[in-house]
Amino acid sequence: MAITTRELTLDYTPPYDWERVRAFIKKRLIVGVEWLDECSYGRTLTTGGIPGRFTATHRPRENTFHVHIETKIHPSCPDDLVANIRRVLDLDANSAAIDEHLRSTYRFANRFIPGLRIPRCWDVFEAGVRAVLGQQVSVSAATHLTRELVQHYGARYRNARLFPSPDQLSGQLFDELRMPHQRKATLARLAAFCLDQPQARPEQWLKLKGIGPWTIDYARLRGEGAADIFLSGDLGVKRKLAALGLNIDPTLRHPWGSYLTFQLWHLE
Repeated sequence: MAITTRELTLDYTPPYDWERVRAFIKKRLIVGVEWLDECSYGRTLTTGGIPGRFTATHRPRENTFHVHIETKIHPSCPDDLVANIRRVLDLDANSAAIDEHLRSTYRFANRFIPGLRIPRCWDVFEAGVRAVLGQQVSVSAATHLTRELVQHYGARYRNARLFPSPDQLSGQLFDELRMPHQRKATLARLAAFCLDQPQARPEQWLKLKGIGPWTIDYARLRGEGAADIFLSGDLGVKRKLAALGLNIDPTLRHPWGSYLTFQLWHLE
């Protein structure tokens, strides 16, 4: 099947803080799978077992992203492919409503950041793998491990690589990765579980040794795109709460816990 291309424009309702989206992605960029410049983000992808890639270029004056898609799927592109690109870029968030709720509920003073969006992974499995590799290490260390994983196990696609699938990681020993044996075993267990039960929700991963609530919440936040995941156990979140003297009432953070997490991550 020949590779086909499609150009489309995806809109959003402002505000949209592209600079912080870009900065977040840059720190976690998987070289070979993702690419980034001043005004665009792109990555390889797999939909229904079919590989492809997209590049989304921000056009802030128009409140849109121009998207170039290359796949072996029919040029019209299935709705779920376009919907997933919108989810990855968090284009459907009502930033005005989210900002109003958080600003009026918490004492951020003049440090509140309007228009924060949540950059997401292509699917839940990728988010889960990133979370496992990020357990008890810095962002830079986790990013290095993820890049190593992709170089050793990701299939080539044109001049790039695809993020490894569950069947490519299941049963592996991960000798190439410099991390504790227990975490390698956790990664293999996650891959085997997702291979056996591809429709399982992240909450079901808790039965796997080595996977706890933080890993589940991170996978839901960046994999499913859940809007109300507050990472109360995250070290960075704890430090910001302590610095601000804030106590988070669970009943007040709803329904935007994920965006509250990102506010705390980005606050200076």
